[in-house]
Amino acid sequence: MAAHARCKETQSLLMDQFLDRPEFQSAVIPFIVAMLVYAGTRKFTAAAWICAVFAAFLVSVGLINGTTMTPLTGTRKIILLVFGSLIVAALAPYLVRRIELQRIVAPLLTILALLWVFWKVVARMEITGIVLFLGGGLALILWLAWAFDRIARDDARLHGAGLGLLLGTGLAATAGASALLGQLVLAMTAATGGMLLAWVLTGKAVKSAGFDSSISTLPYVLGAALFGLAATVFARMPWYALIPLALIPLAAGLVSVKPGSRFLAALVYSLPGLVIALAVAFWVWQAGSSNSSGY
Repeated sequence: MAAHARCKETQSLLMDQFLDRPEFQSAVIPFIVAMLVYAGTRKFTAAAWICAVFAAFLVSVGLINGTTMTPLTGTRKIILLVFGSLIVAALAPYLVRRIELQRIVAPLLTILALLWVFWKVVARMEITGIVLFLGGGLALILWLAWAFDRIARDDARLHGAGLGLLLGTGLAATAGASALLGQLVLAMTAATGGMLLAWVLTGKAVKSAGFDSSISTLPYVLGAALFGLAATVFARMPWYALIPLALIPLAAGLVSVKPGSRFLAALVYSLPGLVIALAVAFWVWQAGSSNSSGY
């Protein structure tokens, strides 16, 4: 009995150590969860990819941040807003049928989210800083909304661009000395990657009107914009790193090759974003190393 108890205790300790490792919290676990959820729901709902990312991000947030959301910091606000954006993306196609209205709703909700997350920071700025921050944030949101809207009806382009943009934001945030923000964005990245691989392996979800529309881009627009801006405000990521990252959905849309399989489509449309993401992350890491080297 004593040996059995020690064995159980050892297993519990190993599991706790396993779950406490950042690479499992923000990479392995969300990737696997997203794959399983997408594969299990794609025949029942057109929002299978949203369910997959939601479930995977929920598990990761529980491991990284815990279940408490108080005090309501800027980072925790962004977590809630990412969940909210996924819920809106799942329900809005049934509530907002007109494409013109959807094109307004996505950037409008992201702008309101921006003000809610950063209003305390903005309140401490001088007038010049307020204009630059809000103007830059507004320009980033409108650009991402426009760029993602152009590829919203192509699953491989949409999720390939979302994967690259989130990866670049997460790696750059980590290189900019924000481990928490980096982990959260990389968890969303892994969820997107797992869902995209499941799409490649199992096929598209059931068809439903509106789920290839502008509002479906909201999680990518909101998540990337808020996490990216937070990394420039709460960490040391340079603001200009967001410029090449913002070009990722445009790059995915400019690829003229039309692959004949889901695997090649996912690979080809993800590749430009992945290259940009890795280049920006290396650039931010190098800039941080130079600034802290003393030379």
